[in-house]
Amino acid sequence: MADTDTTPILQEADTAEEKNGRPPHRRRRRLAGSRVAKPNPEAGSVWDPEGESAVVVAPPSPRGRSLLPRWTPGFLSSWGLSPTFRVFIFLGSIVGVMSFLLYTEYLIREFRIQERDRAELYARLYALAPSLPPDDVVVQKVVMNPISFPLIVTNHRGEVTLCKGPGLPALSDASEEELAALLPMLLPIVERMDAANPPIRIFPDPKAYGRVYFDGESLIITGGNDEVFAWAGLDLPDPGDTSAVALALVGNAQTDLASRVVPRDLTIPAQSPSFLYFGGEAFAVTDARGKLLAWGGAGMPPSEDFSAAALAEVKAQVQRISRLEVPQSFRIRTETYFHYDDSELISRISLAPFVTVGVLLLFALVGYVGFRNIRRSEQRSIWVGMAKETAHQLGTPLSSLAGWLELMETHRERVEESGDSITAEMRKDVARLTQIASRFSQIGSVPELAPGDVRRVLTETVSYFENRGPQFGRHSFETDFEEVPDVLVNEELMGWALENLLKNSIDAIGGRDGRIAVSVRPPVDGNYVRITIQDNGRGIEPENAARVFEPGFSTKKRGWGLGLAFVKRIVEEYHCGRIHIARSEAGEGTAFEILLPAA
Repeated sequence: MADTDTTPILQEADTAEEKNGRPPHRRRRRLAGSRVAKPNPEAGSVWDPEGESAVVVAPPSPRGRSLLPRWTPGFLSSWGLSPTFRVFIFLGSIVGVMSFLLYTEYLIREFRIQERDRAELYARLYALAPSLPPDDVVVQKVVMNPISFPLIVTNHRGEVTLCKGPGLPALSDASEEELAALLPMLLPIVERMDAANPPIRIFPDPKAYGRVYFDGESLIITGGNDEVFAWAGLDLPDPGDTSAVALALVGNAQTDLASRVVPRDLTIPAQSPSFLYFGGEAFAVTDARGKLLAWGGAGMPPSEDFSAAALAEVKAQVQRISRLEVPQSFRIRTETYFHYDDSELISRISLAPFVTVGVLLLFALVGYVGFRNIRRSEQRSIWVGMAKETAHQLGTPLSSLAGWLELMETHRERVEESGDSITAEMRKDVARLTQIASRFSQIGSVPELAPGDVRRVLTETVSYFENRGPQFGRHSFETDFEEVPDVLVNEELMGWALENLLKNSIDAIGGRDGRIAVSVRPPVDGNYVRITIQDNGRGIEPENAARVFEPGFSTKKRGWGLGLAFVKRIVEEYHCGRIHIARSEAGEGTAFEILLPAA
């Protein structure tokens, strides 16, 4: 092009503009303006060896510039959401959630205390009911009415005497067969109730009433229903032996004594232990404070004599017996146990912390997914905006270049023979620029896919770089294309993705001699055609391997970091394929592998 003089053509174009008041063609209006453009310090320039002048490249428009600050890392900070402020928000949220959970737990504990107070009050009224007339208001309004919590009453032997409340059967309406089947089923419920709430122990009477069977050698103390609680004697088991055999022997002895002697009535405290002093031929019973409750046997005054002299004589006998034998502690058990469970309201409230944590986890999951979607949307907005702005910027030089071509063709007779080759090369560049603009314009829209041979796209792309070797550096290509089925492909976008990968390999090779191997393999397992692009460049650092496809990530000093992001988007989202780094070693090179589904 150095021998081609375009000055006459320009002069004639200017003359035509002066005569008509407008350019010869509407596309040359921009051309004439660019010829007198002043250098812009913010714009770049390309040296034109023909006219020995700098062709000024327009700087990014304000519209293009406005796209970038909108998504800069400091965007949130401009709204007051600095990193420190976000940390305080996070910590404050944790404190708020923990405070809510602790307050809920406090409320549940208070409700449980109130529930226990209700159950204890009901137990006391229930224990008082037998001493009240049937028409008493306590019996009619409290004891006989339904209650809101499950309740099971047992005696000191663990036998169920009452079931009441939601979810429990009524024992009063059950037959003997039904009772025999229900009672074993109620025992696990009682254990579960005791694990949740300690049982309430109630004594219907502060005094316990029993009988003393004594024949001068053996002594047995029973309760009101002839249940044995204490014994002593030569022919009886050890008082500490409560095995079934020992109790059976004592029971037989009690039956024998009952047939031979008249029992004596005994009244002792129900809640505190009493003590039995047995000396073989005499005995005495005291309470926990040492008060004499009953006595009898040889050397003892009559049991009806409570005079001071009689009591002094009994105490002297008690001291003598205590020096010989350790007194036996016992208690006539009359207590009743009330086992209760939480009411339905407490059960629902107890689920509040779990529901709260579940809702918080759900919100956290939704927030995380939403945050990821927002980040992806922001990243997409970056390169979609860049793509559309680039297409907009390319439109101006394309129109100008088309005007130059039309002007040169119109005055072909005044162009030397080299003009044909110039026109052909310019047409190639125009076609290339048009293809680039078409690629950018398809970003953000659904591409049209058609069955095609991906090897043809690879051949054209490799040929483009081979014919421009000096421009891109010293490197060689090795191709190995096997027979593969057609794939659904948009050739323009796929060519763009392959160009980015090859350009990335060339940049990795740098100025030294390099080798780029491109291969195509048919599906082996599955239905995917494999494309491998391998170079012997500087490779990718291990810590950067997982980030190379992220928009905005780049290890180059200059660059948007959008090349591989474009490739990933084109391959995976537009062509439903996959791309990954098959191998990469620092200083050894990198291999990218693309998997495209066969048509």
